[in-house]
Amino acid sequence: MKDRLIRGLTKAGNFRFFAVDGTELCRVASNLHQLSPGEKHILGRLLCAAVMMGADLKNVKDLITINIDSVGPVKGAMATADCRGNVKGYLKSPMRENPDAIQYADYLPENLLGKGQLTVIRDMGLKHPHIGQIELAYGTIARDLTYYFAHSEQIPTSISLGVLLDEQGEIKKAGGFIIQVLPGTGNEEIELLEESLAKFPNFTDILDMEYDLEKIITDIIFHQFEVEIMDSMYCKFSCNCSQERFAQGLDLLERDEIEQAISDDESIEMNCHFCNKKYQYDPLYLTKYLLNQKDKSKNEAGKIQ
Repeated sequence: MKDRLIRGLTKAGNFRFFAVDGTELCRVASNLHQLSPGEKHILGRLLCAAVMMGADLKNVKDLITINIDSVGPVKGAMATADCRGNVKGYLKSPMRENPDAIQYADYLPENLLGKGQLTVIRDMGLKHPHIGQIELAYGTIARDLTYYFAHSEQIPTSISLGVLLDEQGEIKKAGGFIIQVLPGTGNEEIELLEESLAKFPNFTDILDMEYDLEKIITDIIFHQFEVEIMDSMYCKFSCNCSQERFAQGLDLLERDEIEQAISDDESIEMNCHFCNKKYQYDPLYLTKYLLNQKDKSKNEAGKIQ
């Protein structure tokens, strides 16, 4: 079944909400990155948060990135999403690359992350992206983003993120919601919602009971309010990397390094952190690359003269 995201408002204009069932996209990420149980919780929660926040972007080229730098075993994580339900992400020091960290495989996300910083970057095609940053005080991601919205954007927010694993440690369900208080909302309405949320079980447990997103929102969380679903979209783990795009990384290498690879009849390999796809640039490609660079240098010299 395809993953899906909905967003909407209460008809009285008190609250807006986003909710996602991101089970399959989290499974894809887990398989691509060969995640341990604890790592599945971290990246799954981050991906679900990013895809919901991405749904609030206005233009198809806009991007939102949630970046975590931390001192724990995984060193942090990153997820990027657009407004069309596409999301990608990775852990900065996955345990498959660090055998000494395997002992932490079943640790809670807050222990795997440790202290650090959480940064939200909104790239909307302007000269400079909008950047907000907070200290990573909790490590659960949901509580940290709740704190981010309250202190960086001054928006009272309630966030639930979860990844439910089966007895074999595989992802059974993944998803979450973001609910925000809109200006002018009275204390009585806020108290009604808080009362409802206090009785709400884990989001993924409800998904596992085969409730769909609309029923969770309208019949459980907002059962005391009239709700309007404004949009529904499919979402997926999607990486837009390519051979051509990664070739730009050759610009960062010294010419001597590229010439040495050609001389040794070896390829240069580049790896996409988001999807783990590897790109090979063989000696023939590298030779053409250097010739193109030489032609560019001649053209630029001619313009200066």
